[in-house]
Amino acid sequence: MNKPAKSRNSIRSQRQAAGSAIFTALAWTELGRSLELSPRELQIVRGVFDDRTEFAIAADIGISPHTVHTHFERLHHKLGVADRVGLVLRVIQEFVSLTLTPGTVLPSICANRAAGRCPLLNPGSKPPIARPPSSHS
Repeated sequence: MNKPAKSRNSIRSQRQAAGSAIFTALAWTELGRSLELSPRELQIVRGVFDDRTEFAIAADIGISPHTVHTHFERLHHKLGVADRVGLVLRVIQEFVSLTLTPGTVLPSICANRAAGRCPLLNPGSKPPIARPPSSHS
């Protein structure tokens, strides 16, 4: 007997749950602090990462969709972005920056940082290119 196919809602729920889970609770706390976001603004940003609509975010946190829209406008201005994509990219950029900051509580995302070979810390350096073995002798 065939297993029933997953419903669209089930798949969407799994995808949504993974969005804001890209960062740990500590990372979200540090991002909020670094970007000077209020707790409510941070909730809304996390809703964006979970691919929630303004109406869904409003229902999730118990405020009106109009209030969520107002928060979006303020976030766009505060972070210097034009839309949701810009907002996500700005948060990711801040995360990368935080992981490269000396003395950060966040773990580095660059495996070569300890050896001083992190291309993120040295923008002029390029990571080594893996080349296939040469067939010429």
